[in-house]
Amino acid sequence: MKVDEIKISLDASGGTGSVAVVRVDGVVDTMTAGELEKVMNSLIDQKRYNIIVDLGGVDYISSAGWGIFISNIREIRQNRGDIKLAQMIPSVYEIFELLEFDSILSAFDSVEKARMDFRGSGESQPAADAIAVLQAETVAPPTFEEPVVPGHAPMPTRREWTADTALRDICKHDPFLSTGDIRRALAESPYDIELGWWSTWRALRTLDLGSKKRRFALSRQS
Repeated sequence: MKVDEIKISLDASGGTGSVAVVRVDGVVDTMTAGELEKVMNSLIDQKRYNIIVDLGGVDYISSAGWGIFISNIREIRQNRGDIKLAQMIPSVYEIFELLEFDSILSAFDSVEKARMDFRGSGESQPAADAIAVLQAETVAPPTFEEPVVPGHAPMPTRREWTADTALRDICKHDPFLSTGDIRRALAESPYDIELGWWSTWRALRTLDLGSKKRRFALSRQS
């Protein structure tokens, strides 16, 4: 696929109340955004208001592309529908987050999770399951205890950070970091916790710190 090319496929089987999935591949910019806009407008004309946009094959979205989703969302929600975005690659998601569109549109790491949200099952796993997954993916930092020498007070042990306490601490100190920056900070001293990009994103969502606004509010409380 050449630069400034776009490929769009549509799965709109079922009635007007079912979920339509729009798969986009390529680049969504001023040259190609019109093609996506035609598909979105066609769904609205057909009264298909439950829409998932699968962006797994998209390398870049310009302001013209983001504008398509934002301009349509009001009419869609007035008709009790929604647009849900799925499978954004990290570089695309960081722009989405930087522009604070995450306070307007919901994003998911798979089309199936977006479908589940339309069914009323929630954006992600139940809180207890999400915590269990997070703990399973977290590499816990080692702890060290100094031997007790008679007549001497024991040395304080190294603080043991968990993923949630470390994420909160990072967000308190700098609420304007991107998800990628937070992930990198998490892997450094004193936290030494390795998480993948999506695991970091999910953990921030679980802690209600998915947007810079929420992280800034946390830093103001500290």
